[in-house]
Amino acid sequence: MFDTIILGGGPAGLAAAIYLARHKLNFALLTGTVGGQALWSDDVENYLGFHLLNGSQLVAEFRKHIDDYQQAFTLKEGEMVRKVERTAQGFSIMTDKADYATKTLLIATGTTHRKLNVPGEKEFYGKGVTYCAACDAPLFKDKTVYVIGGGNSAMDAALFVAKYSSRVKLVVVNKEISGDPIMMEKVKEHPNIQLLTETKTTKILGKDLVVGIGLMGPDGVERTESTDGVFIEIGLVPVTDFIDFVGKDAKGQIVVDKKNATNVEGVWAAGDVTDITEKQISVAVGEGSKAALEMINYFQTH
Repeated sequence: MFDTIILGGGPAGLAAAIYLARHKLNFALLTGTVGGQALWSDDVENYLGFHLLNGSQLVAEFRKHIDDYQQAFTLKEGEMVRKVERTAQGFSIMTDKADYATKTLLIATGTTHRKLNVPGEKEFYGKGVTYCAACDAPLFKDKTVYVIGGGNSAMDAALFVAKYSSRVKLVVVNKEISGDPIMMEKVKEHPNIQLLTETKTTKILGKDLVVGIGLMGPDGVERTESTDGVFIEIGLVPVTDFIDFVGKDAKGQIVVDKKNATNVEGVWAAGDVTDITEKQISVAVGEGSKAALEMINYFQTH
């Protein structure tokens, strides 16, 4: 049985792992991918100590740091948690590969992309439909693509994709895009980006690959337009469906106190999966560090 298990290998989980390893706790870190959503970030300009690098470069630095402590804990990469249950001794973790027992738990599973839930989205994922501009934009060089969404993530995606694609159409449900004023100005002034406001995506069409998109404008009339790709950037949702006994808010985020503790003794949470207001890499690192320190104090006093 482990002293604790960290679920999630993003910035929060990795930061916590360093603290727990330094205090020689017997723990494991279970994650699908080391780095989490940070891996897919475009330009990271506000992480102290690293100026102007992308998400993959920052995660590479995280991994180097983690490698220094690799002998001190168990890292299970490529494992997705399916369910967490309470036991008499603590908690049981079931992944898609194995089961684990632990006395305590740190949840740092972050978020995943929100789905449009329109016909064709699931069928053509990886065949022209993507949720990662930083990953797939180079595949659409000199092509026409659509970016769906009206916030910062959509604008960031549109600006990045426009470096490669000849034409980018940004589809916004509301009357106007919203978010960072500087980013908004860049989008509006970019010669290759066209705004389609008050427009709803109704379907995605294709054969072997995406060939078209269904749109409905303010006139209520559905139309079909040709496209080579669809980038969906309509926000993120917390990954919390595997646990049903901790407190969550209306958005499904895990509710924590100022010590990152949940309503269940022995369970902490950190990073984007929680109800903290700011979802930033640097904030997640701080939250993960704080949670780990609280956990260390818990073991020292119990």
